[in-house]
Amino acid sequence: MYSITERFIRYARISTASDPDSSTSPSSSRQFDLLNILEKELQELGMENVHLSETGVLYASLPGGVSGEVIGLIAHVDTSPEASGEGVKPQLHVNWDGLPILLEDQVRIDPAECADMLRYKGGTVITSDGTTLLGSDDKSGIAIIIETCKWFLDNPDIPRPKVAVAFTPDEEVGRGVDNFDVDRFGADFAYTVDGGEVTEVSSETFNAWSANWKITGREVHPGSASGSMINAVRIAGELIALMRSEEMPENSKGREGYDYPLFVKGATGSAEVKVILRDFTTEGMVERRRRMEAIRDCLASLFPGSQIQLTMKEQYSNPGEILSRDRRLVEYALEGMRQCGIEVKEGSIRGGTDGSRLSFMGVPTANMPTGGELFHSRREWVAEEGLLIALEGLINTLKLWGEKQ
Repeated sequence: MYSITERFIRYARISTASDPDSSTSPSSSRQFDLLNILEKELQELGMENVHLSETGVLYASLPGGVSGEVIGLIAHVDTSPEASGEGVKPQLHVNWDGLPILLEDQVRIDPAECADMLRYKGGTVITSDGTTLLGSDDKSGIAIIIETCKWFLDNPDIPRPKVAVAFTPDEEVGRGVDNFDVDRFGADFAYTVDGGEVTEVSSETFNAWSANWKITGREVHPGSASGSMINAVRIAGELIALMRSEEMPENSKGREGYDYPLFVKGATGSAEVKVILRDFTTEGMVERRRRMEAIRDCLASLFPGSQIQLTMKEQYSNPGEILSRDRRLVEYALEGMRQCGIEVKEGSIRGGTDGSRLSFMGVPTANMPTGGELFHSRREWVAEEGLLIALEGLINTLKLWGEKQ
C-alpha cells in the first residue's frame, strides 16, 4: 500500500459530515476531529505558520520556494450530508477485474456509469462497504496536498514557488470560505484539489443559488375540511410539479444547468421545500430565478389563503471569466497533468468548489483532479493509481511554476 493510500484511508475513517441546518462554524464539531489531526501532522512535517482558526480553517505554508507569485493549495475536510459518513469502512479492491463492484445493501458500482473508471482495471479501487459514502470528496484532496508538501520537503533542491496550504470546513454546504482569511493565506493564485477523473482540469463551475420555500396552510379535520382546509403538502407537490423535469439533474449533462428539488418535509399546516439552482451562464441563472418567482405567484393564485414564502440566495459564481484573464494557472496545470503521460482536457465542473468564491475574493483558483467519481453517494470510489497520478500532476504543476519564475 502506498503512503498516500494509507493516509487517505486514515482520514476517510474520521466522520466529518457538515450540517446544513447548523449556523455554527464549522457546522459540525466533528470536523475539528480531523482538523486537529491535520494541524499536528503539518507541524510534525515541518510546515511553517501552522494556524487553526476558531472557525475551522487550517492554514500553513511550505518553507522555501523561489521568489514570485505564491501558489495556494486547498481542500475541504467535510463530507456531504447527502449520504451517511458515520463509521466509514474503506474497502480495497485489489487487481480489480473491470466488472461492477457489489457492496452491502445492494450497492452496485458500474464502470459503465463512470467516465474514467476502466483506466484502473487491474489496479486497486477503494470504496466504502456500501453503507456509507467513502469521503474521497475531499479527503483524497487533503492526502494529495500533504503528500505533495512532503515530497518537496524531501526534495529541497527542486525549483518550486512559495506554497500556501489551507484546509476548510463546510464546503459541502456552501460555506467553506465564509471565514477564510485571504491575507493570512497569502496566495496570489490557488488550486483546489477537489476534482474527479484525472483527465480533467476545471476552469469553470456553475453559478449557484438556493431557493428555499416555506408554505403555510390551514389545518382542519379532514371530515369537515370542505372549503376550509389548505393543505401545505399538496402545495409543495404542485410546486415540484411546476418545475421543468427536463431541466433536473437526472436529465441534464455537460454545460446544461438544472433546478434540483433537494429536500421536502411538512404536514397539512406547513411545509418546507429546498431547491438549488445551477447554471454556467449569468443569463441562464437570471431566467431560473424568474421561473421560481413565477411559480410562487402561480401557487398564490391557485391556493388563496395560503402563505408562500420564497427566499433565494447566491451561493457561488462561475470563476471562468476571472481565470481567462491570466491563463497560466490553467495552462500549467494542464501541462503538469500531461507530463504524467495521459490525455488531459480543460473542463467545467458540474458543481462548485471553494475556489468558485475565492476567485471573486481576489485569489483566482482552478480545480485539480483526485482520481475518483460518484461523489456524495454510497457508490463513491477512488483509485489508488488515480491518487498517484493526481499527486504526480500536482507536483509537476508546482515545478512548472518554479521553473517559469
